[in-house]
Amino acid sequence: MKLERFLFWDKIDRIYGRRDYLTRNRARHLYAMNLVIFFVSAAACLVYIRQGLRVGFLIFGISALISVALMFLNKLDAAVKAILYLSLVALTFGLFFGMQNGNIYFSMATIIILFLHFSNIKQTILVSAYTGTLMSYRLYLYWGGGQISSAFVFDTIFKFILFCTIAIITVRVLSSHNKEKEIFIREIHHRVKNNLQILSGFANLHRDADGPGGTRQISNFNDRILMLSRVHDAIYKMETDYEVDLNVILREIVLLNSRDGLGENVRLITGETPSPLSIEISVPFAMIAYELLNNALLHSSYETDNFPILVELKFTEGKYVFSVSDRGPGIGKDSVWSDPKTTGFTLISVMTKQLKGNFRIESGEFGVRAVVEFSNQDAFATLLDETGPL
Repeated sequence: MKLERFLFWDKIDRIYGRRDYLTRNRARHLYAMNLVIFFVSAAACLVYIRQGLRVGFLIFGISALISVALMFLNKLDAAVKAILYLSLVALTFGLFFGMQNGNIYFSMATIIILFLHFSNIKQTILVSAYTGTLMSYRLYLYWGGGQISSAFVFDTIFKFILFCTIAIITVRVLSSHNKEKEIFIREIHHRVKNNLQILSGFANLHRDADGPGGTRQISNFNDRILMLSRVHDAIYKMETDYEVDLNVILREIVLLNSRDGLGENVRLITGETPSPLSIEISVPFAMIAYELLNNALLHSSYETDNFPILVELKFTEGKYVFSVSDRGPGIGKDSVWSDPKTTGFTLISVMTKQLKGNFRIESGEFGVRAVVEFSNQDAFATLLDETGPL
């Protein structure tokens, strides 16, 4: 505890304690690194003080003090730039004016790591090229004086290039993982927002819908919420974070409608291969499928088992064709779905727009067939962004 007070850790925590997590960590890392640089540079200068001034370590230590001072002034970005660019100055002066028998090559690797941690890849590549040029120049002088062999020169240069490449790729991979986590977090918030808007839309529809008593309305509302839960459970079990198999979604919806024995006459027809769809629009599709199947179960005829309710999904040439067929009386007026008044058809109309697809109902002497066609697009309008609230 006394050591932390001596090193002013509490002051760093007070200055950056209320900043975001990444900034707090960056500040603590930079401060710790500055302390190490200062004490190591001071030790290097004191140990060899009789042999002369170690210019490179002296500038390196001063740069650490400058960086710390800027941190205490709550200027973190300026502190980062100070230690990075002054370390390059220290390296350059140490190469030309410092002890010529020092290990300058390890200092180059250290500076590259500093830039990788506190800068970006582009600046690190430029610094690597600069330090590599300095190293090649010094090796050339030693080789010309007969102090080292050509094999040593080429081995050092090749290993330096290999080190820079591996270090940059490693940091790049780690940065990609962090970026991916940030994207996933934003995506989670985005989906939560959309689902809350969907629930709000459900509530509005059931509030304004014409129909029997409130108990039935509450039951329908609960069924639709349960459907959303089933869909998200299916998404959670997917191996990929970007696509969902519509066959799995449809099986969940059929099971949901079969919980009271209503779905025993439902026949699900899907392809043998998965039908991938962007997770972003899996919920609108599931809502359409649920409403169409629920409508078929309510209005179809069960005179014989030869005419089951058919739920079909086909995926050809990047286009999905989903249909629900039953032996119901059919729908005589197009206005039932083109200008819907019921809760179910209102949802179907809105969700079809979300899919940017087409919806139609084909009636005939053998019953009715509801068809939805849409493409597997990469970008879809999120709920309420284009069509407005339900």
